[in-house]
Amino acid sequence: MSGAITGDTTGNTTDYKKSAELFNSTIATWAVSAAWDIGIFEVLDGADAFDIPAYAAQKKLHEPSLRATVRALTYAEVVEVDGDRVTRGATFGEFSRSKGLFQWLTKGYGSLFQRMGEVTYTAGRTGDFIRRDSTAVSIACRDVNEVFMDEAFFGALDGLEFSVAADLGCGSGERLVQLAKRDPSVRCVGIDIAKGAIEVGEKALAENGMQHRVKLIQGDARKLSQYPEFADVELMTSYLMGHDFWPREDCVALLRSIRTELPNLKYFLLADTHRDITNSVTELPVFTLGFETAHALMGQYIPTHAEWESVFEEAGWKCTKQHVYSTPSSTVIFQLEPVSA
Repeated sequence: MSGAITGDTTGNTTDYKKSAELFNSTIATWAVSAAWDIGIFEVLDGADAFDIPAYAAQKKLHEPSLRATVRALTYAEVVEVDGDRVTRGATFGEFSRSKGLFQWLTKGYGSLFQRMGEVTYTAGRTGDFIRRDSTAVSIACRDVNEVFMDEAFFGALDGLEFSVAADLGCGSGERLVQLAKRDPSVRCVGIDIAKGAIEVGEKALAENGMQHRVKLIQGDARKLSQYPEFADVELMTSYLMGHDFWPREDCVALLRSIRTELPNLKYFLLADTHRDITNSVTELPVFTLGFETAHALMGQYIPTHAEWESVFEEAGWKCTKQHVYSTPSSTVIFQLEPVSA
C-alpha cells in the first residue's frame, strides 16, 4: 500500500511566492526576445491566431521548444493558448512595441549579465571582460528607435537647414538612411566603433540603395579630426552613446573639440539616457534598471540630467530645446547650437 502524501516534511513553511514570480518572469523575458526571433509578434500582428504544429512546420521550428516558448509567453499574458491555437493576449501590444528593449537586454547584454558576479570582483575586471553582442544591440536599438524615438527626432529636425549630416555611434545606420530619404540632396556619414554594427549598417545601405550617399566608418567617434569625411558636416546627431563621452572633464573637452574641429557645424542633436535619481528601485520604468546596471558593470558612468545640462555652456554650446521621451525613460534630445567664439 502506498504511503500517504503529507506535504513538506522539512519544516520549511515558506511558499517562495516572490521567488517563483521572479524566476518565471525571467523565463518570460527570454521568451519575449525569442518571440521576435521566430516571428510570433509578426504573425499575430497580421492574423488573429496561429496553429502551433502548422507554424512549427512552416518555420522549421522544433515543436516542443515552440510550445515551451508560447507557454512562457502566457505567463506575461503576451499570448493565450487554447490547445494548438495561439491568439494575442492582454499585453501583446505592449510587448510587441517593447520587444527591442528585451532583445537589448537578453541578446545584446546577456553575456555581461551572465557574468555579473564574476565582474563584480575587481579580479574579474581585467582584459576583455566587457562582453556584449554589438550586432544584437544594433538591431535592438533600430527597433527601439523606430517604435519610440523617431517621431521626436524628426520633429527636432523641423526648421533646421543642412546639406551634410553625421551620426556618432551610428549603429545600424538607420538614422542616416532616414535622413537621406527625407532629403535627396543631403549627404551623410556615420561612425561606430563596433564592427558588428557597421556590418548591419552596410547591409541596410545596400538594401536601400544608399551606398553612394551614406558612408559608414568603423572608428572612434571621440576622434573625429582623424576622419576627413566629417569636415563639411552641418548637422551632427548622437543617439544613446553620449554617456561614453564621460567623465565630465572628458565630455567638456570632446564637446569643445567637436565645435572647433567642425567649422561648418550648425546643430548637434545629442540624445542620451541619463541616470534616474527620482524613482525608488521598485518604481523604475522599463529599461532603466537594465541600462544603469549594465553600464555600472562595464565601469561606465551615467550622468544625471542636471550633470548633462552643466557641461554645455562650459563647452561652448547653447541648448535651445529639449525633447523628452517617456520610453526609454530618462531619455532626452538636447538640441545644441555652437556659441560663437
